[in-house]
Amino acid sequence: MVDLAAAKEFCRVDTSDDDASITSMIAAATDHLASIGVDTDADPIPPAVELAVLMLTAFFYDHRDDTDATPQGVVDRLIRPYREVHL
Repeated sequence: MVDLAAAKEFCRVDTSDDDASITSMIAAATDHLASIGVDTDADPIPPAVELAVLMLTAFFYDHRDDTDATPQGVVDRLIRPYREVHL
């Protein structure tokens, strides 16, 4: 899905100091989307889903020390068409 290089570019990170953290954040973002019914294993990944992973990763990175921060509804709007419908 989203690799480390793409996430670092999106987050504007130039060093390798936070590579392990960013890799974990990519995994957490992907896991979060999968947990709410988004098919993160699609091939190819829809651009909106890839952007949602990047945005969540950037949010996690930017707010890694802020326990009160919450992402905006933009990510939800991006992924809504790709969520599975559960009846």
